[in-house]
Amino acid sequence: MKEQLDLLFDLQQLDTKIDYATRELSGLDDGTAKRAELAAAEAELAALDEALRQSSGEQLDKELQLDSTETERKEKWGKAYGGTISDSKELGSLERKIEELQRRKSKLEDDLLTLYDDIEQRTEAADAQRAAVSRLREELDGIVATFQRRSTELREVIEQAKGERGSVVAGLDAGLLADYEGLRHKTGGLAVAIAKDQLCTGCRVSMSLMIYESVLACKHVVRCEGCRRILHPGK
Repeated sequence: MKEQLDLLFDLQQLDTKIDYATRELSGLDDGTAKRAELAAAEAELAALDEALRQSSGEQLDKELQLDSTETERKEKWGKAYGGTISDSKELGSLERKIEELQRRKSKLEDDLLTLYDDIEQRTEAADAQRAAVSRLREELDGIVATFQRRSTELREVIEQAKGERGSVVAGLDAGLLADYEGLRHKTGGLAVAIAKDQLCTGCRVSMSLMIYESVLACKHVVRCEGCRRILHPGK
């Protein structure tokens, strides 16, 4: 019986290893959340870059308008006060046009100052977001690398333990194995508990010295009076 109980203990150790590895594997971070965070950050960066592109285009357009307006203003000024205009009505019309062009010029200059500030702020925001995207990409790369490494390790642990489990199961009595599997289902995976210092490590219930000595002797199956797990002295 000792050999059977030792095999049963070994089986519990292997199943516990498989359970732990399987739970860790299912809980590994594969980067899904970070990938979504990166996608949102990239979308925000794209929006900032587009807004900056539009502002830059508007700046170029207004600078061209300003150059054109100033060129026309100087042309009208030269014509009005270059000594070639003698008609007062024509001169008055030119002066009004010059005033209109001056107002347009002032408005464009004010608009450009506002745009320069806006572009500076948008550039800073886009640069900051670009840095955030770069950081998130690095973090995602790290998460994916860790996931790949650790998932490979855990799968190897599980496969090795399953291989060893097959060998152990082959040596177990069919009735004892069925009892073990039923207990594992009822107790959340732990069917064989170590008895130590007259305590069941599965439920912490104490046992009499006589029962404890029976466990140590390994001559027959001894169950915990508290949780009904099979007791083993451990190795």
